Amino acid sequence: MQTSRGPFRPFRLLATLALALAAATFGLGTATAQPSKRGGTLIVGVEGEPGSLTAHLATDTAAMMVAYNLFNGLIGLDEKLDPTPDLAEKWSVSPDGKVYTFELAKNAKWHDGKPVTADDAEYSFNEIIAKVHPRAGSWWPNVASAKATGPHTFVITLKAPYAPFLTLVASVLSSGTLVLPKHIYMGTDPKTNPANQKPIGSGPFKFAKWERGSFIELSRNDDYFKAGKPYLDRLVFKIMPDASARLLAFERGEVDFLHWYIVPYDQVAKLRKDARFQLIEKGDAAATNGLLLMNHRNQYLKDVRVRRAIAYAVDRNDIVKKALFGEAKVAKSHVGSGLAWIYTDKFDYAFDPARANQLLDEAGFKRGADGKRFALRIHWASGRDYEGRAAEIIKDNLRAVGIDVTVLVLDRPSFIDKVFRNWDFDLANQLFTTGPDPSISVTPRYHTNQIKKAPFVNGMGYTNPEVDKLFDAEFTEVDRTKRAAMWRAIQQHLMADLPALPLFEVPPIHAASAKYRDIVTGSQGYIESRENAYMVR
Repeated sequence: MQTSRGPFRPFRLLATLALALAAATFGLGTATAQPSKRGGTLIVGVEGEPGSLTAHLATDTAAMMVAYNLFNGLIGLDEKLDPTPDLAEKWSVSPDGKVYTFELAKNAKWHDGKPVTADDAEYSFNEIIAKVHPRAGSWWPNVASAKATGPHTFVITLKAPYAPFLTLVASVLSSGTLVLPKHIYMGTDPKTNPANQKPIGSGPFKFAKWERGSFIELSRNDDYFKAGKPYLDRLVFKIMPDASARLLAFERGEVDFLHWYIVPYDQVAKLRKDARFQLIEKGDAAATNGLLLMNHRNQYLKDVRVRRAIAYAVDRNDIVKKALFGEAKVAKSHVGSGLAWIYTDKFDYAFDPARANQLLDEAGFKRGADGKRFALRIHWASGRDYEGRAAEIIKDNLRAVGIDVTVLVLDRPSFIDKVFRNWDFDLANQLFTTGPDPSISVTPRYHTNQIKKAPFVNGMGYTNPEVDKLFDAEFTEVDRTKRAAMWRAIQQHLMADLPALPLFEVPPIHAASAKYRDIVTGSQGYIESRENAYMVR
């Protein structure tokens, strides 16, 4: 594990020289001249090695944090969840809510100098996103066509109105809708194209280097189509699965930014008092919940009484207190409480070990002479230690009701394979986003048609025809009150069936060096372009 400055020292030296040159240059101007934002290197800590640097193969945090700086989507989302321009300068929606027309920037270029056109968008949506992205099945079947109708005009026509469609297009973590270069991918397998590892994008930063297990370096795109941006010269993602090493590097100034999934919650109070750092508490569109996934194929967990017994047996208040040091709150639904227009905690489970024991007895799993009923495994992925602490608390809780639990930790790629591609797990701790719209982020987790061997979909094997009908109907409902009622019904079913037990809501607390500004400017703070970030002079 690399914890020293290593290859990053030259970056800091170059940044320092650049700052000195900038200061000298501005010193020649008038006394009222404003200093430039240009220059500097931002080093971002990430908890694991990404499988690729594009958005169409995976939906993991590390991959998307990098990809969003190399590529552009059609649109983005501001802090109020309103659409903002990105590759598309403007857009319109037909009165019937079926036709979306996007006008792309005419001066956008790929990093190899070729122009970005609507043909790239058409190819990306039809040939890559629709066919490869793990969650495309939850929304692409409603697309009638996606066509370039001019050099810079791209039109998507839906079969039926889809209330959150613009939010979907802007939420690339869920939809993978970053536009890829047709001339690079055409005629190749998008799953194995070398550009997945050495991308050619249109974004604010260009791929420079990937030292496996150490860092990914991006450099400023001097031909970026958004005038004057980005401000940083370099953006470096330092791969650091070890939480202690990450914190030490952050405190030493060797890492400048830790996103909210990996902030050490036991250190938040101390960091708040240290003038060298800033805590950025925004960018909460993801509305992320920590969940205990339950494999419905398991001989014990296929019985809903066992799943409900686990829900009663787990002390989630204790998890919040001890695993997240009181910085989070108990999750009481499969959607986050920040989605106030649909959220309900009416169907939650109270901590009740006596009720858990009763249900396990009723299910026929009596205690043996040693006090044990049966054994389960719980997996978690290294990089987020609070998930490991939660696993140990769950182990103790379940032991108290006669379930013998073995805690197993894997690196993130192995965890993804084990849980989502091989379905070889009993219980697993996993974070799932629930926003900015539940159609985008909740439906792909629990719909029957998402039982597939792909990351972060329905690896639990959960199926309920009534829930599927609600999933298939709610997004066509334009009356928000009626749609909210449908989502409350979905929450009732999910809490009764328990494909997963909601544990805690992840607090949106990013930690950053005080030397930087505008690191987080959108609603999806941990996964957004850093084109606005700059170093304070």
